[in-house]
Order: sequence, then structure tokens, then C-alpha cells
Amino acid sequence: WGDLAKLSTVQSSWKTLLIDAARFGGCKAKWELAEAMLNGKRGLTKNPEQAVTLFREMAGVRLDFHNKKESDKTETESTAVSVERTKEPFSPAMKRIAECYLKGVGVETNRDLGVRWLQVAYEVANDVDAAHTLAVLYEHGKFAVEIDVYRAAEWFLKAAQGGHTEAMAEYGLCCELGCGRDQSDEEALDWYMRAANNGHTTAKYSVGEAFEEARGVPQSDEEACLWYYKAAVEGDVDSKRALRRLHDIARIVVPGVAAILDV
Repeated sequence: WGDLAKLSTVQSSWKTLLIDAARFGGCKAKWELAEAMLNGKRGLTKNPEQAVTLFREMAGVRLDFHNKKESDKTETESTAVSVERTKEPFSPAMKRIAECYLKGVGVETNRDLGVRWLQVAYEVANDVDAAHTLAVLYEHGKFAVEIDVYRAAEWFLKAAQGGHTEAMAEYGLCCELGCGRDQSDEEALDWYMRAANNGHTTAKYSVGEAFEEARGVPQSDEEACLWYYKAAVEGDVDSKRALRRLHDIARIVVPGVAAILDV
């Protein structure tokens, strides 16, 4: 890309050489060029404005502002705009546009448009990572997004239902604590189990804790030890602590437990 950029400055008829080459190379080439321009890599100087233009071309959707510019929209208007598909949707570009709006890179900072583009990535392209990102924004109030535990729980659920493992564990916590929704030990355990079965270490600890404390399931120290062990072998400190506390049972249920506890 750096060599093409140099050639594009040789004569005026070549000034669009870089962009033309990317467009000819398809989505992959265009994505690589946009990322290079955004971050100033591959021999290119930073040009985030041009990068955003390329991301828009790749996104495959256009936000319909009814003949108004994005920068002219109010919060209510910007989150309620309709979406028009222009070609096959490409969610990585949508998420990058959202990031640019949230951070003010290549465009004027606009929290609401950043949120809207993440919503579009989920709604149009079924991108569960975008749904999880939205949940985290609402949970922690990042990028000046107002904290809203109800919306956070809603988006964690959407991501979890789509198979996002971290979101399963997060939504399980929402159920356990009654944060953003009604409290339910049974639903918490269900989502912790789903996440644990997908390999989520902390969720394995949470399942063990549910069995030990009889939350949503009949009490069973033996079952708790089995789940604590699964998390402990992956380095979970809380699970190792629980196994030490239940060592008399753990050494029977899990014969090899001493090896990971140094006892």
C-alpha cells in the first residue's frame, strides 16, 4: 500500500490509484486499506476520514436520515433512523464505524450514532459481538453512554441467545443478582451452565457455587467439587480456595485434586 501511495503522487491522473486498487481487489483489499489508513500502517500515513469512507462502502447498509446530515441529528432522531441495505452486509465495517463515532476518529464524536451502528450490526448482520459490546457500554457507561442496567441485561440476553459465551456468563450474573431483570437462581444456573459447557472458567466456578449453596438446584458438595475442579485446573483462584475449604470431600470426589492445590 505504501508503494501505491507514492505512485499516486507522481501525476494527477494517478491520484485515485490507491483507492481504485482496493476497490478492484474486493472487500478484503478494501478492508486492509481502510485499516491501514485508520492506524497509519503498511507504509501509509494516518487518514481516518478516508478510512471511514471505505468502511461505509463496505458496510452494505446506509442509515436513512431523510435528507439530513448525520451531524444534524438529535439524540432521539439519530437512534431512530431507518436502515437501507445497499449490498451484502459486512458487520466488521459497521462495528468499526461505530467505534469511530464513539472515539471521534475520522468523524465528529457522536455517542448516539456509535450506539446505532452497533445496533445495526446486530439487527442486520446478526453480529453477537456487537450486541455484547452494547451491553458492556450500558453496563459501564463507556464513551459517555448513560448507564442503564435494564438495557445492559437486554443486550447481554440477545448476545447470549446468539451463542456469545461471555454474554451467557454475564446474563447469568444479571439473573443471579436481579440486575436489570427479575432475580432467578434457576435461570442464573441455566446460563452459567451454558457458558461453562462452552469453556467459560468463571462460569464453572459459579455452577459449583450454586450447588454448594443450593441456589436453583439441590445442595450437593460433591457436585460443587466437580465443578470447582474444572475451573481450578484452568487456574481459577476462587475455585482452588473452595476446594481447599471442601478438601475432605474433594479428595474423595476428585482423587487428583491435591496436585493442583499443592496440599
